[in-house]
Amino acid sequence: MRACSSQFFVLEHYLRLVTRKPENWLSSLQVLTGSPRLSQEIPSQSGRDSFLARLAFFPSATINLCGIYLSSASKVVGSNADSAAIIMPLHGTVEFEVKGQLFLSSPDIPFVLEPNADFQANVSADVHLFIVQIARPQVQGATAGFNSGDPHLAKILEGYLIETPFFRDHEHAIQRASSLERALIIYREAGVSTSSPSEAKALIGDDRRLCRALKLINERLETGVDLESIARESGLSLRNFYYLMRKYTGMTPYNFCRSRRLIKARESLIRNHEIDPIVSNHALKWGFNHLGRFSSYYKEHFGEYPSDTIKCLEFLTKYSKEVQSVQPEVSPRQTTWYTSRAPRFVNQSLC
Repeated sequence: MRACSSQFFVLEHYLRLVTRKPENWLSSLQVLTGSPRLSQEIPSQSGRDSFLARLAFFPSATINLCGIYLSSASKVVGSNADSAAIIMPLHGTVEFEVKGQLFLSSPDIPFVLEPNADFQANVSADVHLFIVQIARPQVQGATAGFNSGDPHLAKILEGYLIETPFFRDHEHAIQRASSLERALIIYREAGVSTSSPSEAKALIGDDRRLCRALKLINERLETGVDLESIARESGLSLRNFYYLMRKYTGMTPYNFCRSRRLIKARESLIRNHEIDPIVSNHALKWGFNHLGRFSSYYKEHFGEYPSDTIKCLEFLTKYSKEVQSVQPEVSPRQTTWYTSRAPRFVNQSLC
């Protein structure tokens, strides 16, 4: 994609889980996506020690969007939910096997998984995946218009992904999800790939000065961001920096910085809430000195309060006890299978 690397994880705004426990990740994925069964095979000892997974999920009335990161190579076997899914790696590869047919999905090469299809997926290490789960029955009807490997389908997904680092607030995120759904419907029904409203924003990666500025902002979030210094070091005047940010992202540099700090505070809360459940500590770490104002910013940006984020996390991880693991007795250097038995249809209102 022609875009700056301004985020570290797919769909960061809606991060739900960061874990080193395969049980947590597998059961959470099953609960959120509604898969009737999921199993995962990972290396037994060293694999578990190095296991790291992230899971983001954004449900809407139209489509569900999911971002996945897995550090370790693994095999995932299961059955899809009763809705079609479009899966595209942004980094790494996934080799799918469905009905005896193999398909290698990689960046810009999406894979279309039919409703209720049984599948096996061999996932590479350090893989980043974007998944569109088509939730509305009227959209599910005909998946014939979506073909695995279709470059036009990949372009539609990329047009959406370019905007995800620059969600201005939760309402904006909802609007962009609806726009993605409309683009998919038009393409499926008419075979026409409509231009994204953000076509100009796709050129952001062509401006190296702006890319450098975004990189410097991310690097300095924790220690303090001086926008004037960042503009100067990037070869921009402060005025031109503001102009380019508004042109390409629809945000001012200040609002982008606040968005990034909110995302970091959310991640800190999810990663560390068991050892530090005090919300204000995570807010302070990322520069929010007024808890009431932080909660207001958080609600506007993510559509939920910090306490709701924690409730969702606790709701998801409680199903990890439903995961069974089987380790071979012959050699600890082989693999361990994890099989989730989380309920298939769980009320997702907490997430």
